[in-house]
Amino acid sequence: MTKTKIDYNILFLLFLFMVISCFYIYEAQEMQQYLGNFMLRQFLFYFLMFLLVIAMSYLDIDYIKQSQWILYGFGIVVLVGLLVVPDSFVRGEDSGAIRWYRLPIIGSFQPAELTKIFLIITFSYVVSKHKEWSSKWKGDFWLIIKLAALCFPVVLLLVEQPDMGTIMQIAAIVLSILLVSKVSMKWTLTMILVPITAILSFVYLYFARMDLVEKYIFSNLKDYQVNRFHGWLNPTEYANEAYQVNLAMRAVGSGRLSGTGAEDNLYYIPEAHTDFIFAIIAHTHGFIAACLLISIYFILLYQIVMVGFHSTNQFDLSICAGVAGLFAFQIFQNVGMNVGLLPVTGFSLPLISYGGSSLITAGLALGLVLCVKSNRKEYMFEKSEDM
Repeated sequence: MTKTKIDYNILFLLFLFMVISCFYIYEAQEMQQYLGNFMLRQFLFYFLMFLLVIAMSYLDIDYIKQSQWILYGFGIVVLVGLLVVPDSFVRGEDSGAIRWYRLPIIGSFQPAELTKIFLIITFSYVVSKHKEWSSKWKGDFWLIIKLAALCFPVVLLLVEQPDMGTIMQIAAIVLSILLVSKVSMKWTLTMILVPITAILSFVYLYFARMDLVEKYIFSNLKDYQVNRFHGWLNPTEYANEAYQVNLAMRAVGSGRLSGTGAEDNLYYIPEAHTDFIFAIIAHTHGFIAACLLISIYFILLYQIVMVGFHSTNQFDLSICAGVAGLFAFQIFQNVGMNVGLLPVTGFSLPLISYGGSSLITAGLALGLVLCVKSNRKEYMFEKSEDM
């Protein structure tokens, strides 16, 4: 018997995030960095997101599963469109990156955000349909090859923009789905340890053999990307490159335990309503508010993971794992760059930072989770959730 349910726990958490987001965006816009009422726009985006999440909870998960190749193809098409449509329909950035469509009425829209959700669906489908070979090693290897083949055209298109942040998010999605698949833990750990080792090696070489880093790594990157690494690893010597991070760290530090108060914005922070909203939160209401926000994130991730663990098939479990991995990675990266532990990558803080594209993406992701839960089949002898 299939019972349609709306997960009111997740909806209540979304309501909390809406209140927090609108309040601190209002605080950020008081710096008058940009003209416009971002708080009101964020509220409208949230209203649309709530409608989207509730509507998706009533969808049949099998329809989504059957449409995965269409969604994957559409994700490729909208990324290709950035390269071929007239300049009047795209929005560039100061760094030269072209990642946004400029649409009438809707405004700017980032297609890579949609593509991440379509990839979660496609990866989950491939993992659920994968048949184990007689040789476990060959079967695992073949599954990884299939996932890599699906990633390849998307990654190529993202490199052209360039958008390395989304590439890292896709990697986080793949690893999260592999963690709950039947792939040997040795393969998964290897895929996790390889990038960690590469990052640690890069940091070591940066300080020990800068000549090698400049010759083999920095020479292949754009200037703004190189500046981000300098600003991250050597903020004292490269103060201009670390300008945003230094201001964010000062704002976070000045908040101390309980903050400076909502009416005392001592520091100007570029992009305060988007990438550096966490610094505004820590500055305004201190360490306590920052911890409360992170705790709410943990509760949300726990709810998503529990929906996955109570699912009855691999596809549903993989959907929840991919969504949880995407959110967890974005939260970790954004908070890390706000406190100077990680380089600036332009990641928004999920459900808090201003932005229609990011909110709609979050709504689609959470809508998938609610769709999984509402379509879960319950059997006569299944243990009741109320027990």
